[in-house]
Amino acid sequence: MTIRWGIMSTGRIAGDFARDIAAVPDASVVAVGSRSAEAAAAFASKYGIPATHTTGESLAGDSSVDAVYVAGIHPVHRDHAILMMEAGKHVLVEKPLAMNPAEVAEMTSVSRRTGRFLMEAMWMRFNPLHVELKRRIDAGEFGRITSIEADFSFAGPNDASHRLFDPAKGGGSLLDVGVYPITLAWWFAGAPDEWRADVEFGPTGVDVGATLELARRDGSRAVLQCGTQREGSRTATITCEHATIRIPPPAHSSPVADITTSRGVETVRCAPPGLHHQVVEAQRCITAGLIESPRMTHADSLAIATFIDDVLVSSRR
Repeated sequence: MTIRWGIMSTGRIAGDFARDIAAVPDASVVAVGSRSAEAAAAFASKYGIPATHTTGESLAGDSSVDAVYVAGIHPVHRDHAILMMEAGKHVLVEKPLAMNPAEVAEMTSVSRRTGRFLMEAMWMRFNPLHVELKRRIDAGEFGRITSIEADFSFAGPNDASHRLFDPAKGGGSLLDVGVYPITLAWWFAGAPDEWRADVEFGPTGVDVGATLELARRDGSRAVLQCGTQREGSRTATITCEHATIRIPPPAHSSPVADITTSRGVETVRCAPPGLHHQVVEAQRCITAGLIESPRMTHADSLAIATFIDDVLVSSRR
């Protein structure tokens, strides 16, 4: 059964989605929504999409659409996702799922009430390399994880009105890129029992950099960094009892990693990353009648949203 998708937004990530979904044989994009009729028409022409809409309500009411990819800026995720679910659509929402844990909780509640599928589009969790590394770690191949170091920092534009720095557009490094190293540590090693954060706030009031130190009762630790004002390594190192796994930049989307053990260095190469991997999972769940993915659960999204909110709230005191 082909699942027919709509896309709400015409930004860069929406374009990536329209491009990558072509690799999924039982998926098609049949509609796009934007506040701008011109932007919707240009996007539809570029990607061969038959229908355009200039409001979310119009896209939600399109009977030809089964599922919607919510791809706008962070502050619209909640409203767009709830609108679509209330109209009977399944939704895949670009990360972060929402601005804060209260919004995440509301969205997951609507998912349960309407019976519509909802998943945070944390595409790193579906990239073949990360899935393979997680499989081998969970199988005990390298022993227990002892530490994780991960960074996602880059120099954003010097523009206070840019979405990265504008509070009204959901600006902030933790929500935009910090979610990647946080998710990596949470997914591979589990939730921390203790944490410490050093967060830098910029002139517009949003966080522009952070260093997080996480600790678990089993002795494992993680040092995570993110930022939007200066370049970082954008690498990840996962140290286990019997191996060290290094993911080169950009660590959140690399198809390759080096695993160093007493036997030498193994280079692991997997299929390229892309948004289509999460589409495959979303469609598998929708076809099976699930409202959430066991690989990216509502509880996972809520836990990480709560952690980021706790970090920001405590750092502003």
